[in-house]
Amino acid sequence: MPSKIMIDADFIRMSIKELERFGAEEDRVSMTYKAIMGSALEADLEKGSKKETIKLLLAMGNLNKLYFIVRSGIMTLISGLAFLVATILLGTIGALQVVIIGLLCFIISLFISRLTDRLTIRGTDLIIRFLDKHESLKEKMLRNL
Repeated sequence: MPSKIMIDADFIRMSIKELERFGAEEDRVSMTYKAIMGSALEADLEKGSKKETIKLLLAMGNLNKLYFIVRSGIMTLISGLAFLVATILLGTIGALQVVIIGLLCFIISLFISRLTDRLTIRGTDLIIRFLDKHESLKEKMLRNL
């Protein structure tokens, strides 16, 4: 778990409300969160540690945000490369052609990223591991993107 956790106030409020709502029904909350998040959260719930649970939820939310940012960046690179190839092939292009080519490039990048999903996931994991070593860069990405 990262030492510094980005704080999203709305997410914390929502998490606290959910934990308090299910607090009276310990078996239900334990089973629900265990099914969703696995055994790591089970120990926190058994201890009754809301603070640790919220930290875990925030860390998971930040990891999901980071995966989205990195995967979007990969798709942008694919789309940009497709746009460059289309522009080189067509030569001079007008405004309407830019819109049409842009849409086609987005569809192509989506299609390519789905075809190479395993490779994209491996690349994303490598980038995430790199960002784990560079905490300040990771925090700047999460804060500004």
